[in-house]
Amino acid sequence: MFLDTNVLNLMVKYSEHVFEQAWLPEGLDQTRAHDIEALMHVFHIGGRAPWKIVASRKTVDEIGKTPDANVRELLLDYASGLVSLPDENSAYAATLGRRLLDAPFTAALPDPSDRELIGNAIGLGCDAFCTCDRRTIVRKREYLHQLPIRVITPAEWWAHIKPWAGLWG
Repeated sequence: MFLDTNVLNLMVKYSEHVFEQAWLPEGLDQTRAHDIEALMHVFHIGGRAPWKIVASRKTVDEIGKTPDANVRELLLDYASGLVSLPDENSAYAATLGRRLLDAPFTAALPDPSDRELIGNAIGLGCDAFCTCDRRTIVRKREYLHQLPIRVITPAEWWAHIKPWAGLWG
């Protein structure tokens, strides 16, 4: 599973809720609350599940632009644990990400960074790309049918694995 930068942001900003199952704050946007709750379940089960969570060097580059120094350090600390050391696979993922910037089958995505991150995820052999970006990625995923990867939200990820959660419980 490849985590989009916005998912990492959510996990770090709401880490107490995601990793310690704390109550969600009042007044939180309903969609965000559903994503946080889904991540809480996914990572609770994920401690015993066989999936691998990854990010790319591009993710770290995006995080490096976070204006708040404290949040940036927390994000970098978490993300660096998800990024593989430079090797043949990470080099391939980086190259594929750059090649998808101008590929016609990713043109539906208006943000070049999104196209590159999805290319990184494909290059790393991921089955899915998890994002909270409903406006520019999730809404456009029907135009990404040629890609060999699923684009899902945290809530969809949880809905997909929930029926089997007991196997890892």
